[in-house]
Amino acid sequence: MDRIFDVVGVGYTAYDYLAIVPHMPEPDTKMEMADLLEQGGGPVSTALVTLARLGRKTAVIAKVGGDVRGRLMLEDLQREGVDTRGVIVSRDHRSQFAFILVEPEKGHRTILWSRAGLPNLTEGEIDYNLVRSARLLHVDNHEIAGAIAAARIAKEEGIPVLVDAGTPDDRIEELLSLVDYAVTSHSFPEKLTGIGNREKALEAIRAYGPKVAVTTMGPEGALALTDDGFLHSPGFKVDVVDTTGAGDVFHGAFACAVLEGWELEGILRFSNAVAAMKCRSLGGRTGIPTRSETDEFLAVSQ
Repeated sequence: MDRIFDVVGVGYTAYDYLAIVPHMPEPDTKMEMADLLEQGGGPVSTALVTLARLGRKTAVIAKVGGDVRGRLMLEDLQREGVDTRGVIVSRDHRSQFAFILVEPEKGHRTILWSRAGLPNLTEGEIDYNLVRSARLLHVDNHEIAGAIAAARIAKEEGIPVLVDAGTPDDRIEELLSLVDYAVTSHSFPEKLTGIGNREKALEAIRAYGPKVAVTTMGPEGALALTDDGFLHSPGFKVDVVDTTGAGDVFHGAFACAVLEGWELEGILRFSNAVAAMKCRSLGGRTGIPTRSETDEFLAVSQ
């Protein structure tokens, strides 16, 4: 089958409401918001938007409800150039969403989210031909049954698999055994393994099967482990407004650089740069840069 998409993603998508607040509210108080932003969100979906802005052709396999939020999510993705033919619309259910409180002065955010009763993707709802049409498959563990099914097909077809591992799930070990690149949140390695030492926790994750295990560390950058040992890539200093979606953007940039065949050092530096640039704006997608903007940023950040 022709590999017509650079990346196909299988995972969770949501609709975000982002409120700018002067500080996190105390119980039983009222507070005026400085602003409110609405936009699509979710790990794999935001990674695919990142890839699209970086010039890559992408498609998503996900599930939304048959409500206004579901329609807005699809419109957001389509506007960004992400193909949505693989999205399942569950017309009798509401769509998932999140309320995000953002403190711009500190760059902090607090996320309140709900799946709103929307059922998970099932194996039977995965468009396997769409998976086969990818040069790389990107999955998250929020839709773990669909992710595992898609990853099995990808492995059969020789398609590399990247996972965004955020929170341990009952089947996460099974998924990790099917991926080539495990890129985790900063807290995931210890939560999964029970090992407080970051390096030893990454060694335990890599033992499940990934050839590359990476953990993102916010402003500290990212730490990776391969057969050649550990590699730390420092983060970039920017004026942080909002960190929402930074990890998702990192994953999209990581996938882009993998497809270009870069060495790991370059992959991590590129991914750190794109994620840092995103943090200069409110929202998980607002500040995602284009390829030319990223190249310019890296050129002056030597």
